[in-house]
Amino acid sequence: MALTVSQIDAAITSILDDGQEYTIGDRTYRQADLEDLIELRKTAVAEERTAGKGMFQRVRFGTVGA
Repeated sequence: MALTVSQIDAAITSILDDGQEYTIGDRTYRQADLEDLIELRKTAVAEERTAGKGMFQRVRFGTVGA
């Protein structure tokens, strides 16, 4: 099951605020899992950005050398 950024954020916030555990689906995350949740969040953000590519995309312009 792929987690959404909002699900991961809710888990991180709950653990930080309450210091307990948070369950998403069949997986329970605890304070010791915060590093895992942060890595999952990075992955989920990247996946959402990739999936959301539509008509508008970020364009980078380089400098023109002489």
